[in-house]
Amino acid sequence: MSLELDRAACPQLGLITTGQMRQIGLSQRQIEWRAANGSIIPIRHLVYRMAGSPVNWERVVLAAILGARATAVASHTTAAAIWQLRHSDRDTAGLHVTADRRVQMKGVTCHLGRITPQERTEHRGIPVTTPERTIMDLAGTLTARQLGECIDDAMRRGLIHLPRFRVLVERAAASKHGRRLLAPLHQVLADRITGYRPDDSDFEKRMNAEWDRLRLPPAQRQYRVRCGNKTYRLDVAIPDNKIGIEWESLEHHGTRSGIDNDSDRRADLAAEGWVIQSFTWNTSPERIARAVFRLWKDRGGQVAPPGEP
Repeated sequence: MSLELDRAACPQLGLITTGQMRQIGLSQRQIEWRAANGSIIPIRHLVYRMAGSPVNWERVVLAAILGARATAVASHTTAAAIWQLRHSDRDTAGLHVTADRRVQMKGVTCHLGRITPQERTEHRGIPVTTPERTIMDLAGTLTARQLGECIDDAMRRGLIHLPRFRVLVERAAASKHGRRLLAPLHQVLADRITGYRPDDSDFEKRMNAEWDRLRLPPAQRQYRVRCGNKTYRLDVAIPDNKIGIEWESLEHHGTRSGIDNDSDRRADLAAEGWVIQSFTWNTSPERIARAVFRLWKDRGGQVAPPGEP
């Protein structure tokens, strides 16, 4: 029976509901016995965590979803924190879920609404509204400027597709309430016509300005490199010496999938003779200058620009 419990809890971050344990074959008495001996620990009404599964933010969110039952998903500011959208923070996100029936849970804001299959997904084991639906739900709490920054950041990270997002907003605006609530989004989307591409991130802009200030070797921004059947874009490139510079930030590379994709990307670029140097937002400009000049010289740079330290 323990094996069946582990199998049920594993894809749910080590959480399991009373209903799921009943389906496995446990009686109420057996459930209470396991709770008494500490093999399962209550985390919310009718929701338990397996011993050895620590309490963290993700499990607290998932416990609320499992407690709501039905077709509940994390939504609004909670979903924004899951996707790490601009102007979102786990510490202030609260617990928001949306379900197709009325739910009351302590410490949880439950929204009554229908989430279509196209508007729901799963991220790291947590049922959640898609980034597009999440941003639409934030329209009532963010300013137009903040919504624009949120959309641009999500586009840069490949989280949303602008035409698909536009269709979702237009469909939701069909109701009188929707037109009023989504007015800031219509204002933002009006400036983002077909073919729109968001600017570089604030971090990239700052680092590009530092590059110019330090008078580093001539380089190209957002340089595309073809590797087999794939095309990669480098934040900064010195093509003649096949040097690529990446401005790393946690929001772009702080997930397991992000790390795996970066590893494959670097391997493909290395196979084509490129060397990639990464810097984070807290790397000092002087350290960047020393590293870039050294790499540039090592790969054939002959004349040191006047800005070399």
